[in-house]
Parts: sequence; structure tokens; C-alpha cells
Amino acid sequence: MATCQRKLILAGLLLVVGWGCEAPHDSIDAMLTRQHEALAKLPAENRSDGALSAALPEEMNGEQAIEPGLLTLGRAREITLLANPDIHSARAHLESSLAQITEARSFYFPELSIAQKSHRVMQSPNRVTRLPSPYYSYPMDTALPILTEDPSLIDLYKLVRGPLMARSWRIRTGETNSYSDHTTAMSASWTLFDSFVREARLMSTKHGYRASVMTLADVERLLTHAVDTAYYQVQLGIEHLRIARADEQFSREQWEDAKKRYDAQKITKAGVLNFEVRLRAAQANVIAARGLIDTGRVVLAELMGLPGARLPDGVEIADLQPETEQELSVPDVEQWIERAVPARPDLAAAEYTLKARAEGINLAKRQFGPDLKLSGTWGFERMNTLAYTSEDQSSAVGLEFRWAITTGGFRTAQLRKARAQWWEAAAVVQKKRLEIAAQVRRAAVDLANAQEEVKLQQLNLVAAEENRRVVRTEYTSGKTSLVRLNEAHRDYVQTEADLAEARVRLRQAWSDLYAAGAYRPDLAATRPAPAG
Repeated sequence: MATCQRKLILAGLLLVVGWGCEAPHDSIDAMLTRQHEALAKLPAENRSDGALSAALPEEMNGEQAIEPGLLTLGRAREITLLANPDIHSARAHLESSLAQITEARSFYFPELSIAQKSHRVMQSPNRVTRLPSPYYSYPMDTALPILTEDPSLIDLYKLVRGPLMARSWRIRTGETNSYSDHTTAMSASWTLFDSFVREARLMSTKHGYRASVMTLADVERLLTHAVDTAYYQVQLGIEHLRIARADEQFSREQWEDAKKRYDAQKITKAGVLNFEVRLRAAQANVIAARGLIDTGRVVLAELMGLPGARLPDGVEIADLQPETEQELSVPDVEQWIERAVPARPDLAAAEYTLKARAEGINLAKRQFGPDLKLSGTWGFERMNTLAYTSEDQSSAVGLEFRWAITTGGFRTAQLRKARAQWWEAAAVVQKKRLEIAAQVRRAAVDLANAQEEVKLQQLNLVAAEENRRVVRTEYTSGKTSLVRLNEAHRDYVQTEADLAEARVRLRQAWSDLYAAGAYRPDLAATRPAPAG
């Protein structure tokens, strides 16, 4: 019966040990699902007012397929928020914050451990404290002699002479009968009170988790703005390419006409060379525009997380569309600032970090208090064999009260460090508020300038086009000079290029304002933009 009980106890201990040693492994899907469940439990104000994307966990795995055809700006943003490595990094940081909350909660639960200790004693101390006779009466290889109560210098010399000069000197001390000692025990400990250190630690990790959520939202905000910039660069390159090709076509027509007129001896060789130079300059502008497009496509592909940072050849970027009434409207700067302060995720992350630092001060203060811990052990102890019996069983329970009176200034230093970290976090919050106001105002100024520039360049383009038509007619009829035609054509090309850049700057200014105000155009249905 006793043998059966011992086998059952040993089997139970092995099962518990095996279960405790198994390290949990979570797949990416499991971690993302847990993150979405945690995000869904957050209050609305802790989700950056809807700034977080609604990406499903399965959409985060693998590369996003890019079908040949038109790639809209909205689709480019969507792919970026799913595949960009910065998003994955922010989500991993969020998973770490969730794990820290679980770690902080674990201090509320008892610890249970199993230990098996076996050791072999080869030699034990000799309990005889003094030799029964003077040291010189023993053989050199028997034992290490012990001095008398009042040794002289001669006694000390004789004591060390043997080990230093005799070749056969051997020291033998203690009991040489070896034996084994085995202990198998289960121990448990439970912290009943720790001066509320656990509470402060848990609150700090919760604020840190909310800060991680806001950091993820801020990464999405910055990536959206970066995608807009790259997309607009490609659109600007497309406009420059269109203008350069039109310039090339016009110059080629004038060059061919000049050659005919030269053959008819109506103009000099300089007239032909003039249009040839204009043609080569237009061709150089075509090459520069293609380079601008290719560079923008590389940046866009990198942001979208495409393999090799390469946008497939079959993927096209949309052309610039005519300006809408909303794009030409004047924004209310103060209203945008008022909305941006509570909506900016980086400011919210800084504020949650400040709250976490405040809990860090509380945690440092709680370390000055006492601790109360309950502990207990149950197991077996036996010499020589592992054949435990009921007579080998041992158990104990204890209650420990501990209060550190002094730690050499360690706790005081911890408190000073926590207060300094809070001070630093408070300064970061203040800096963020100033940055938000400054970014909104700068974006509003750039937007107003771009709006006026677009209107003026549109009028200039109409006038430049009409002026070139009139001068070209006069040049053909011989009423004006070649210099005047060159000037009129150059003004038209430059005005058209300036208009294209102004249109792109207008859209970039709106993107800057959206980023500064934490406004997502793709979520406009749930979060309307401020009036004006």
C-alpha cells in the first residue's frame, strides 16, 4: 500500500513538473486576435477617436497582392497599414504591453514549485577538536597536528616543516564514510501584503499599454502622411512628363517647320538651331520627369512593404484630378487646433506615459512599507535511497513579516529617479502640445498659400497659352522675331509646370493638415473634418 502511494505521488509530481515546464507559444494570429480583443475593450477615447485601422488579423500575414491596373491613394494607404514593418513593430510592442499587464497581475497569486535535491557526501568534518598527544608523536602521513594552547616559534616552525620539506606528507582530516541525502518537496509562497506595490505596478503597466495603443495609432498617422507624400510625388512626375512631352512635340513641330523655311531661304541657320536646342531641352525634361516618377514609385513600394521595394510595372498611379470646392475652402485654424489636441495619438501616448510615471512614484514610495508573506512546504527527506516512506514525510508552514529599515539609500534613489522621470514625461507632454499647435498653423499657412497660388497660376496659364498662340501666328507671318516666340513658349511651359507644382502642393498641404489634426480621410464617414 505504501509503495502504491509513493508511485502515485511521484507520478503526480512528474505531471505537475511537466506542465509547469511547458513554455506557451502563440502564433501571430493568436497574438493579433488577442490584441483586437483588448482594443475592443478600450473606451472610445482610448482608441484615438477611431484612428486605429480595422485590419483583421489574417490580413496581417503574408504579402499583399498588387493587381495590375490603377492604384488609388486609398488602396495604397490600406496596403501600407497592413504590410509596413513599422506597423508590425508597433503591434509587437503592443503585445509586449499586454504581456506586462499579465506579468503585473501574477504577483497577486501564490507561487508553487517542486524541487528534487540529491547530493553525495564524500567526506564530513571530524568532530575531534584536538589531538590527544603532541603533534610530533604522529607519523607524517597520518593527520594534520594541532598546536598547543601556547605555541612557541619552534612549534610553528615544526608545524610547517612537514608540508614544506617532506615528500610523503599527506593531510587526512574528517570522516571518509560517504553517504547520500535526498529531498523531494513542494513549496508554496503567497504575498499577502506588500504596501500596495502590486497595485502601483499594475496601474503603471495599464497606462503603458494604453500608451502603446496610442503609439500604434500614431504610426498609422505618420505612415498615412508618408504614403500621401510619395503618391503626390509620382503624380507630380506624371504632370511634368506630360508637360515635357507636349514641349517636345511643340519644339519638334517648330524645328521641322524651321528646316522647311530654311530650305526656302526664309530664315537663317540660327533659327533651325534654336528650335533644335529647344527640342533637346524638352527631351532632357522628359528624362527628368521619368526619374521623378521612378523615385516616387520606389518610395511608395517601400512604404507598402512590397518585395524588393518595387512597384509592379502594370500598376499605374492616378492622374491629378481637378480641384474640388472643399480643397479650395479656407480651414478654420483654431477649430483644427481645438480638435487636434484631444485627437493626436502621440500626445495621448505622452499623457499615458506621464500617468505611468506617476504610478512609478507611488511604487517607489510603497517600497518603504512592510511585507507580509505566507509560505509552506510539504515533501520527503531520506538518506541513501529514494524509497520514501511515511516516516520520511516532512511539512512546514510559516508567516514572515519583513520591514526593511534601511537599504543604504537605494529606495530614496529609486524615488528620486521616479520623480525625475515624471518631470521628464511632463515636459514631453507640454512640448507635444506646442508641436501640435505649431504643425497645424504651419499647415494652414501652407494651405492658404497653395490655394492662392493655384488660382493665380490657372489665370496665368490661360494668358500664357493665348500669348503663345498670338506670338506664334505673328512669327509665322513674319511680324515678330524668333526671340519673342522663344520667350512666349518658355513662359507657357514654365507656367504650366508651376501650376502642376502648385496643385500638388495644395494636396500636400491638405495632407499635412490632416496629419497635424489626426484626421483620416478614409474614416471621414465616422469622423467629419472641422468646418471650413
